[in-house]
Amino acid sequence: MDPKPSVLVLVDSDPKSSHRPAEATRIAAGIAAWGQATVNLCFCGPAISALNEWPEDLIDGDTFERFLPPIAESGGQVAALNPPDATGARPPDRVDYKSVDAAELAQLSARATQLLRF
Repeated sequence: MDPKPSVLVLVDSDPKSSHRPAEATRIAAGIAAWGQATVNLCFCGPAISALNEWPEDLIDGDTFERFLPPIAESGGQVAALNPPDATGARPPDRVDYKSVDAAELAQLSARATQLLRF
């Protein structure tokens, strides 16, 4: 039997000015719910704010609160590429995420059978 396919969803657009990060999260959760593939979601650059900004500061911010947890619950990984240290008041993280460096992201990419970029 072939191993389960792996999908990497890479998000680097800014959730403060674009709907694309929220849509990427919704799509990733939908694929994860299907149960036929392992889904990993990695936020890079300005997209990292989707993980630790107040939802009302983001376009479609409620989408992150709704769809990030099912990705992790389905066995996938939510990651952030070299996230900056957070300072000041911010909401609690909506989901546990792993901080990854470029080498770890390259490994996730190499293992993925499909790659989606938003």
